[in-house]
Amino acid sequence: MNLTTNYLGMILKNPIVVSSSPLSHTIDSIRRMEDAGAAAVVMYSLFEEQIGFDSYYLDYHLTAGIDSYAESISYFPDMQTYNVGPDAYLNLIRRAKEKVDIPIIGSLNGASVGGWTDYATVIEDAGADALELHGESFKRSWC
Repeated sequence: MNLTTNYLGMILKNPIVVSSSPLSHTIDSIRRMEDAGAAAVVMYSLFEEQIGFDSYYLDYHLTAGIDSYAESISYFPDMQTYNVGPDAYLNLIRRAKEKVDIPIIGSLNGASVGGWTDYATVIEDAGADALELHGESFKRSWC
């Protein structure tokens, strides 16, 4: 039986596309979904507003009290491991593309009018085969 289908301009071996969920947080889970017969996986959503909030939160806490105590420099987190951008998400897409043979679809929840285009570009550059877009800013931009 031929189950091939066309989804987002891609020819898939079957119509089973795993939707955005916590299952896409690790390479092992993505591999298991492929082994179970998934034809494509939609990554968990990257939230533009969360990246902005994390950046604001980090700045707020890094600057709070810096003029009060000489030892305030010790308040800074280790910047080698602290991540307020989409780097972990993009690295997961890159690694998934290396480890599985099925399409990897990015998922982006935009918050600002036009702001989602910046993140859409970096998700594409990371190797995503397609991109799902969500959010009020996207609806206003296209509707």
